[in-house]
Amino acid sequence: MTTVTAKNRILIIMVVILLLTNLLMLFFFVWLKPGSRHDGRGKRGVAIFLEEQVGFTEDQMKSYQELREQHWGRMKPVLGDIRTTKERFYNLLARAAVPDSVLQQAADSIGRRQSAIDLLTFQHFREVRALCTPEQRPRFDSLVHQVMLKMSGPYRRGNRPDAQTGKTRP
Repeated sequence: MTTVTAKNRILIIMVVILLLTNLLMLFFFVWLKPGSRHDGRGKRGVAIFLEEQVGFTEDQMKSYQELREQHWGRMKPVLGDIRTTKERFYNLLARAAVPDSVLQQAADSIGRRQSAIDLLTFQHFREVRALCTPEQRPRFDSLVHQVMLKMSGPYRRGNRPDAQTGKTRP
C-alpha cells in the first residue's frame, strides 16, 4: 500500500513541476514585451540610433517619422501580398504531386514580390539619407550597412560575418 502512495506522490510532484514550468513560460510570452529583449531595436530603435549616433536634429526626426509612415504605408500591402503568396506556395506541400513548373512559377512570384520590397526599402533609405547633412552621411551609411548585414544571409544566430572583412567570425 505504501508503494502506491509513493507513486502517487511522485506523480503529483511531476504534475506540479510541469504546471509551474507552463506558468513560467506563459509569463515570459505574455507579460514580457518582445522589444525589451532586443536592446532597443524595433520601431523606436532606428529612430534612437538616428538621433543619438547619426545626430539627427528635431526637424530631421520629424521628417524621418513622416518618411517612415509613408514607407510603411507602401510596404504593408506588399508584405501582406508576399505573405499570402508564400502561404499558397507552402500549401502545395499538401498535394500529392506538384509539377516542377508550378513550383518554379510560385517561387518566381515570391521573388518578384521580394524584389518589390527591396526596391521600396532602398528608396526609403535613399530618402532618409537625403535628410542627412554631409557630416552625418558616413554614420548613416554605417547604419544601413549594419542593418543590411542583419537582414540578409542565413546568419540568424551563431556565426556572423565580420562587418569589415565579410568573413565569418567564430
